[in-house]
Amino acid sequence: MTAETFYRYLMQARRALWASLRSVPDEVLSRAVIPAQGARCIKDLVMHIPVVEDGWFRGDLLGQPFVLASFGVSDPTSPDEYWHHEHRSLDWLLAYWEAVETDTLARWPALLEQAALNRRIPVDESRPETISADEVLWHVMQHEVRHTAQIALLLRLLGHQPPALDLVFCAAQRPAEGQDRP
Repeated sequence: MTAETFYRYLMQARRALWASLRSVPDEVLSRAVIPAQGARCIKDLVMHIPVVEDGWFRGDLLGQPFVLASFGVSDPTSPDEYWHHEHRSLDWLLAYWEAVETDTLARWPALLEQAALNRRIPVDESRPETISADEVLWHVMQHEVRHTAQIALLLRLLGHQPPALDLVFCAAQRPAEGQDRP
């Protein structure tokens, strides 16, 4: 499976997830249920997924400003600003996620070009490890899968039915290869 095909699957799974989230009361999406300093509620995870894509794809791979800046949000100055978004509306969060997706699609050829160059990207400013640009693409996509699984679990724990997000369910409904390219 190519990165392009996998990103197309993520787009399809997002639509199912977003529709499901829109049917859940705001107080449920904002409820802190994870006893942690990081993401505590569904909205925190809904924000975290596109922030990571925005940062790795635009910032690290392309050296471009984050889409987040166009939403009037500057870089977080504290862990609280980075992680906690229960105060934001779901519409705002999904509009940001969709804007990140739209920008990623517009820059997809440039992202693939970076992956083909096989340049190395630091994993973290404070660590010596690096990963290839291709690994960044796969990391970001796999990161989304892991966190959407967390969201699905939280929905279930909070008494709501999550959508079927597995690749096999989405693949059966997907257009034939090459018909809907990122």
